[in-house]
Amino acid sequence: MISDTIAIYELLTKKWNDYKVISALFDGYGKKIEGDKNIEIIKHDVADNIWYFSVSKYKNFIFIRIPTNPGCVIEDTGSIDGKNKDANIFRYIAVPDGHTYSSAPFSNVKMEFMVIGYDPKTFLNIKESQ
Repeated sequence: MISDTIAIYELLTKKWNDYKVISALFDGYGKKIEGDKNIEIIKHDVADNIWYFSVSKYKNFIFIRIPTNPGCVIEDTGSIDGKNKDANIFRYIAVPDGHTYSSAPFSNVKMEFMVIGYDPKTFLNIKESQ
């Protein structure tokens, strides 16, 4: 997942000014540190140490989420309605170490993360020079 995200990011940044791309940096609680005013995070509290995020819709943009230290976390998807998981509802949890201590859900890892948004029509028309 992270390598795919990085590949898309590298492709977009080759001609950053030519594409409709927005970005922002958020702290582990979803508060914006800096970045585009059009990217907003919604925090969904589940329990004291469990919460999920979602990115507010903006025009027809697609959003990529990148944790700032991806080696120590995995992205977990959640559900607002309690039924099917939704790829737009996410949080970061620690990479499991192979031990199962209980059936309780993992706590969140407080991790800064970047959100990069792009217009899919622009993305579909990217042509790299040879």
